[in-house]
Amino acid sequence: MSTLETGRWMTDKWHKIQAMNKAVKTIVAGIFFSAALWALAEPYVYPGVSLHDLPGALQEAYRNEKPNLGDIGRCVVSYDSSSDQEKMIFTCSIYVKMSAVAERKAMERCEQMKEKRGVKGPCRVIKE
Repeated sequence: MSTLETGRWMTDKWHKIQAMNKAVKTIVAGIFFSAALWALAEPYVYPGVSLHDLPGALQEAYRNEKPNLGDIGRCVVSYDSSSDQEKMIFTCSIYVKMSAVAERKAMERCEQMKEKRGVKGPCRVIKE
């Protein structure tokens, strides 16, 4: 190979390497952008119910537990009847670091209790 051919060959290789670097940087930027969007996505929101829509016994149970909840604790209810307390489920999760964790744990416990008691109503987070 002559010096001129070697120079062209090296220039071609250099341009290919630059193009590959640009492609890799674009892919990496896309991955970081996707991860950032995922981090900003809305967390899952569990079904909720207003405190005022609950049967009296569940409202009373919530009012009794409210001082223990703090800012993070959450309570979940499920009921088939507004008068039969055997068909009502009330559970709270209070000793956690994030409200989303409190909701998830209370929902899991509610689902387990529903199976044991045969309650058919959905588990819902109490909203004030």
